[in-house]
Amino acid sequence: MPRMPRVELYAAIRRDHRGGMSMPELERKHGVTWRTVREALDLACPEPRKKQPQPVDLY
Repeated sequence: MPRMPRVELYAAIRRDHRGGMSMPELERKHGVTWRTVREALDLACPEPRKKQPQPVDLY
């Protein structure tokens, strides 16, 4: 099953929560941890990814 974009995942979690699902049910349905569920319910949209430093070419 392909992963959905984080914005869509957060929207789906919020929609299911409004429908009455508990946090453990949301975790199982969406295959995420409780931290992700909590973040989806607390934030309007996910925080942007952190930029990784580019490797330095030594040659």
